[in-house]
Amino acid sequence: MSKVGSPLINWILRAFQALFGIVILGLAVTLIRGHHIGSLPSSLGFAAFVGGVTIIAALIGIAAVWLEFLDGIVGLAVDSLVAVLNVAGGIFLAIKLKGVSCKWDPTGQNRSNNSNLAYNDLFSGGCEGKGDATLCANWFHDMSRNIIQSNVQGLLEGHCRESRAAMVFMFMAAVLLLASGLMGFLKRRKGY
Repeated sequence: MSKVGSPLINWILRAFQALFGIVILGLAVTLIRGHHIGSLPSSLGFAAFVGGVTIIAALIGIAAVWLEFLDGIVGLAVDSLVAVLNVAGGIFLAIKLKGVSCKWDPTGQNRSNNSNLAYNDLFSGGCEGKGDATLCANWFHDMSRNIIQSNVQGLLEGHCRESRAAMVFMFMAAVLLLASGLMGFLKRRKGY
C-alpha cells in the first residue's frame, strides 16, 4: 500500500477505495440475487470478488500506517494487483454489456436494443430455451404474477444501470489506486 504523503491523505484515499469496493460488492450481490435460471454468469461472481478484494486492500492500506512491512514494495504490489483486477472486471462487464442502452424503447423502433436488454444474462435473471421458446426469469416471474410490462421494463433497466454502475466504480477504483501508487512513488523518489 503505497503510503501517500500524510496519514490523513492515506486515510481519505483508503476511505474512498473502501467505499468504491462496498458499492461494487453491493451492486454485484444485487445482480446475483436477481439471477434465477441457470448458472450464474461468471462476470457477476468476478465483480463480487473484485469488490471484496478492493475492500480488503483498503483495510490493508490503512494498516500500512502502523505496520511498516505493508508499506513499500508489498503495498505497491497489492495496490497494483487490485488495480489490475478492477480494470479487468470493468472491461469484463463492458464486454458483457455489449453497448446496450439502459432504456427500453416502448415504440419497438429499437428492437435490437430491446432484445439485448431483455436477453442479456447480466440483468435478465437467466434464460432457458432457444429462439421463440426462450424464457427469461425476470420476464417469467413478472408475467406469472400478471404485473404490467412497464414493471418488467423498469426491472431490466434498473439491472442494466446497476451493471453499468459496477463497471464505472471498478474503473474509478483502479484510477484511485494508480493515483495513490504514483503519489507514493513520487514521495519515495523525492525522499520526504
